[in-house]
Amino acid sequence: MVFRRLLAAALAAAFLAVPLAPTRAQAPPAPAARAVDVTRATLPNGLQVVVLRDTLAPVVSTWMNYLTGSDEEAITGIAHAQEHMLFRGSKTLTASQFADTTAITGGTFNADTQSEMTQYFFEMPSQYLDVALNLERSRATGVLDSQKLWDQERGAITQEVTSDNSSATFRLFVKSIDHVFAGTPYADFGLGTVPSFKRIQAPDLKAFYTRWYHPNNAIYVIAGNVDPQATIAKVKALFGNIPAAKLPARRPVHLQPLTALTLHDNSSDPITLGFIAYRVPGYQDKDYFASQILNDVLNSQRGALYELQASGKALGTFAQSVTYPKAGMTLVGSAVPVTTTGEQAVNDVKAVIEAYKKSGLPPELVDVAKQREVAQAQFARNSISGLASTWSQTLAVEHRTPDEELAGLSAVTVDDVNRVLRTYYDQTTATVAISTPKEAAGSAFGGRQGEDNTVIPTEHTGLPAFAKQILANLRVPEATVKPVVQSLPNGLKLIVVPSTISQTVLVRGAIVNNPGVEEPAGKDGVASITDGLFQYGTQTYDRIAYQTELDKIAASVSAGRTFGLDALSKDFDRGVELLADDELHPAFPAQSFAIVKQQTIGSLTGSVKSPDYKAGRALADALYPAGDSARRTATPQTAAAVTLDDVKAFYGAAYRPDLTTVVVIGDITPEHARTAIEKSFGAWKADGPRPDVFPPAVPNNKPKLVTIPATGRVQSEVRMSETIPLTYNDPDYPILQLANTVLTGGFYASLLFRDLRELHGYVYSVGSSVGGGRNRSTFSVTYGADPQNVARAARLVVDDLTSLQTKPLAVDRLTRAKALILGELPVSRESYDGLAGQLLGYSGTDRPLDEDRIEAAAQLAATPATVRAAMAKWIRPKDVVRIVVAPPGK
Repeated sequence: MVFRRLLAAALAAAFLAVPLAPTRAQAPPAPAARAVDVTRATLPNGLQVVVLRDTLAPVVSTWMNYLTGSDEEAITGIAHAQEHMLFRGSKTLTASQFADTTAITGGTFNADTQSEMTQYFFEMPSQYLDVALNLERSRATGVLDSQKLWDQERGAITQEVTSDNSSATFRLFVKSIDHVFAGTPYADFGLGTVPSFKRIQAPDLKAFYTRWYHPNNAIYVIAGNVDPQATIAKVKALFGNIPAAKLPARRPVHLQPLTALTLHDNSSDPITLGFIAYRVPGYQDKDYFASQILNDVLNSQRGALYELQASGKALGTFAQSVTYPKAGMTLVGSAVPVTTTGEQAVNDVKAVIEAYKKSGLPPELVDVAKQREVAQAQFARNSISGLASTWSQTLAVEHRTPDEELAGLSAVTVDDVNRVLRTYYDQTTATVAISTPKEAAGSAFGGRQGEDNTVIPTEHTGLPAFAKQILANLRVPEATVKPVVQSLPNGLKLIVVPSTISQTVLVRGAIVNNPGVEEPAGKDGVASITDGLFQYGTQTYDRIAYQTELDKIAASVSAGRTFGLDALSKDFDRGVELLADDELHPAFPAQSFAIVKQQTIGSLTGSVKSPDYKAGRALADALYPAGDSARRTATPQTAAAVTLDDVKAFYGAAYRPDLTTVVVIGDITPEHARTAIEKSFGAWKADGPRPDVFPPAVPNNKPKLVTIPATGRVQSEVRMSETIPLTYNDPDYPILQLANTVLTGGFYASLLFRDLRELHGYVYSVGSSVGGGRNRSTFSVTYGADPQNVARAARLVVDDLTSLQTKPLAVDRLTRAKALILGELPVSRESYDGLAGQLLGYSGTDRPLDEDRIEAAAQLAATPATVRAAMAKWIRPKDVVRIVVAPPGK
């Protein structure tokens, strides 16, 4: 469901918003102190249990890792299909019980199929640990795998496949995997195909489950604010009586000789993408650790690959790997404007690789890379789910602990890294892949939508006994985070949350801004160009010297309208000094301005032709009146009109302390944090009165349908949206959020998921949102569907919205939505980053920092009648604008 295509998705997404304003380093090194509190046990039936106690938040994250995946498939996609079927119910729980139970905890659940493992994970308030364990136990022996259920799920998983294959980057990635690992199990990426899912039948699924889903083939990782011994005792009580089984032999891996290949594909992306794929050492190889360090060196902002971006030859560069036990594949590539060929992008990357092979990698960059890898041991502590994920991956796939991983990385030498580079990065056997944008034939067309009214009922079986108590006494949970709020004399807001979970400090800052309001007429894009210039050094240090200073303390910094710092607590003061130097004293060199401006023009030249850009423009034009700030957009022409003086003027006007909030979280006291922030940011002054950057109210939009053709797409992407004259300060705002939770909160348990996916198989995923603003808001529903199902799905959406306006919600469905919201309160703050983002959002809109708890109290008091009234007052189902990005001719 998630994760299986993260690498390909990252490659596709990372360069669609260029030019980049990157984080200047990946992560600081970790001190030896404060090791993770680990308790391990192996049950008599072979189930390995690992409990990681983390008191960051009252949350628990459980990851059941079965040691099987696409490597063991008789039919491609069957491991992925079985993953999906474990959410379709078991002998002890129906699918609705499974989904409803998870939803009312406020938790999340999902799964991931890889080549060597399939993992299933929950995250929920730690008070519901027993619920998570019981849910996992329900499918540990009694999966149904019936033909009826598979016929239902087949439609949904096919939607996932067609969605993935709509990306040219994904298609090239899969073809590269197939070629580099030809003749081995690794060649099958494991997603499955439309024909393979038609071939798979229920007996095939049951056979796969029977072969591999056993306790002696599983590792259960549980992280969070739990008692380790009590948790292991609970696991033993629930899973201890499941018998072990003899496991089949695993498919052998015999690597074949490599041959060169060049792949091409057309895309609907606004950039050209080229990458080179090299076969590199796998987890079991002694050179695996050196290969990972090599990736880090290649990604260094002091390195030659990044210089392609800094010099303007590329919009972005990358080195990323997918790794298996016997071998891996590293992709080294470049995103360039549509005016540059993919062949040129690839040749520039090859030149970097060959120069490094000739001269050797800079030893100082190898040392920095090793330090930054070690950093993950501390920074993983700052997210409960991140900690569980790290341990699951290293134990279940690499068959070692994170500590052993760190030891291996620390032992790497410069000679090791150079040997791997010269041995494995062979251009004569490399796979080259190039994705070239191609605008679809035809143009967008519009018209009014026709709708009918056919409401599909959804039914719930009762909750299981172990979950019924959740709904018995719903209440807003006690606040566990107590931010210390201060204001500097210059108007900057400072929010500090002390935490000693790790010896690190995270700083996040945001300047309230709105380019549509603040950019001068005809200069659209000046905000983006300004952001891109922060990577080119300060008035104190040039680009390389600044990065060198960061490397000395192994800190990471990003600057711009949003900015941040990640550092060890011992280096906090120096880190803040460097952050402030970049944020308050950017160099804005003329030569770099010319580079960033040209990158922006190049990026926009592709963007304005892309379907996603056209969809965004069509939506804004349909929702907002002429002259509204939301309809403004940068074009190659407006970016070309921007001068360096425009950048400096925009910076002086938009970058103001009285529009800025800084959040500091970590191993620091409020007093220390204020001293450091005031020392470095206190002299920052604002000129003139504080501007109002919030756009005014707008009239209600009229309905409209716009279809935009997209080359390379297999599936249609749909956005249904409308403006609503509501603000986030209106008493009905939390009630509409509650109704939105009914619509798509809790995955299968939600109204739209049930109707559009589970009952009809029209979509793979569907989401909805109420976007609150100070003077106006929007309501949206988004989904992906095969072209023939787009209109059918839209009709069901309108039916469900109309039903919520005309009929009071069933009390049990409303109660479940309330429980979900209440459970989400602690889960949303399970990481430093999540907490910082929430605090910045509330502070920037002048709302209380516990706004989520205030809204939850109002939602808890809501009745079916108040929800119906709010929906009837604000939502106009037949006035939605529908934007469809579809395959050409569909």
